[in-house]
Amino acid sequence: MWIVKIGGSWIKNPKLETLINLLQKFVKKKIVIVTGGGIISDSIRDIYNTINMSEENANFLALKATEIFAHLLLLKNKNLNLTSDKKKFLKNKINIWLPSEKLKVSKDFEKTWESTSDSVASWLYGTTFSEGILFVKSLELSRKKNYDLTELQNKGILDRNLKKYLKGKNNLKIIGPELIDLLSKNYEWEILESKFSKINL
Repeated sequence: MWIVKIGGSWIKNPKLETLINLLQKFVKKKIVIVTGGGIISDSIRDIYNTINMSEENANFLALKATEIFAHLLLLKNKNLNLTSDKKKFLKNKINIWLPSEKLKVSKDFEKTWESTSDSVASWLYGTTFSEGILFVKSLELSRKKNYDLTELQNKGILDRNLKKYLKGKNNLKIIGPELIDLLSKNYEWEILESKFSKINL
């Protein structure tokens, strides 16, 4: 199983549907998508800054925002499986995890603005038998073979908390919109994986 974190900035990307359709080729890898919140989460942050709300409650609403993106994906592709239960990831579907209910009561998930959907993906990776996690960003990366996590965090590309949830696992990869071109080729997943940039912890 692989976790694929699709950044919330993809919400308005005109190639989003293409990306999801191309991922269908790898259903046998039991891919689980974690969606970002993008402009929807930004709205929650604006509300948090203007009304009396705890950071914990804001974190829960931001997680709900990521689930809105998940439902938007379902509108684009009916073959997706949306579930809040990790035990109900299907082998013959691209799965999307709905995290809000599980993480709301989780004692080991820090409910602050530093735990974004990047952390959600890392938490899921750290608590399942996933082989790795791929962060799919909208920005063009320099296509280096390796990135340091702190470098990506200092640039605001990945959040500050995600390392807390890995539980010793370290197969983290990252790629930009060039993923669509790679998916368009007839690579096996193992070859495709070798073309992703590695994140060094």
